[in-house]
Amino acid sequence: MQHNKQPVIAIALITAICVAGDSMLYIVLPTHWNEVGIASLVHVGVILSINRFVRLPLNPVIGLIYKVMSFRTGILLAVIFSGITTISYGYIENFSIWILVRSLWGFSFSLFKLGAYILILDLSSETNRGYLMGSYNGLYRLGGLIGMLLGGIFADLFGVAVISSVLGFLAFLSIPLVVKYIPKSITIDDKADTKPSFLTNFKTIANKHFLKIFVTAFSLIMLLDGILTATLSHLIYVKYSNHINMFGMIAGAATVAGIIQALRWGIAPFVVPKVGILLDKVQHRNIVLATFLALASIFLVILPLNIPLFVWLPLLLIHLLVASSLTTIIDAIVTDRTSKATNKIFIMTAFTVIVDLGAALGPILAYTLEEKIGLTHLFWLAALICCLLMISWLFPDKNNTVLNQQMKM
Repeated sequence: MQHNKQPVIAIALITAICVAGDSMLYIVLPTHWNEVGIASLVHVGVILSINRFVRLPLNPVIGLIYKVMSFRTGILLAVIFSGITTISYGYIENFSIWILVRSLWGFSFSLFKLGAYILILDLSSETNRGYLMGSYNGLYRLGGLIGMLLGGIFADLFGVAVISSVLGFLAFLSIPLVVKYIPKSITIDDKADTKPSFLTNFKTIANKHFLKIFVTAFSLIMLLDGILTATLSHLIYVKYSNHINMFGMIAGAATVAGIIQALRWGIAPFVVPKVGILLDKVQHRNIVLATFLALASIFLVILPLNIPLFVWLPLLLIHLLVASSLTTIIDAIVTDRTSKATNKIFIMTAFTVIVDLGAALGPILAYTLEEKIGLTHLFWLAALICCLLMISWLFPDKNNTVLNQQMKM
């Protein structure tokens, strides 16, 4: 376990350091968009989405890169590019350049994410896959703690340029971790990946079991990552203004959003691995998934309501932890099923494409729908979708009880 855990923990921490700059933008841009030359909130949505859109065609390329390039070299490239892009965030004043830089970050994150999936597949077994996936998801999201907490506070106090430079420099400091802990190569047997035809590979992921997983993952990432994360500071601004009294101190919406997200990512490394351990022990993982989906649906109904801030913030924090747990649950389910297939890299590449599509659509869809139906109805629509997903997992097909019990799903 210890031998398997070290590289996973390392890639999680490296990703966390590099993700901080991206996380900072979700807090800063919705309230500081004028400062960095952005013309409207719709443009904010595009900028927060574009890095996910470019990952859609890039993910298959990333899969090929890891077949021909040293695994460590791929992670090292991701670190270098993430440092460059993060520093540049504070000095861009042109929408087209924003699109270019965010696209480069999308390439970097694809190297991180698919690399982590492949590494966990290589090192894990049925007895520790949920734990390793939970550890990875909990730790790499610490970048959200760094980026959103420091981003919200420093942007309000000193401006975007200062915090982007600090976070970009931190990314370069993670290079020694890459050299020491990331293996040069991984031993996963992907030779069979090159043998099946495209039609055979497509039939694999078109299987109703995988389709159900993919649809759920797409929806969850779009609703709970894309939409919720992108609108959080804006939601706080709309509900409680930009001058919020917290323990006798006046804070901006970006600062409050940064603090609550930082609490989320600070607590997640303790909560999410325990969810992974639970998944490793239970037989009916669909019941665990359905339970968390029900919780997410309830909180999405409650959050837009007029509730005192001291009550609303703890509810928001619990919901964010539920969202983090859902990500780990669906990741564990797909990696468990993929571990039994011959075309592992193809399946995980397809999964990352689906997830990135949901993440890409989330921010731009959020701000577009907000103008049409308002934030309250937007959150209630998300609650309805989570409720429907919960029903689909709670009552599986008669011919597919618990997504094949023999596979512990």
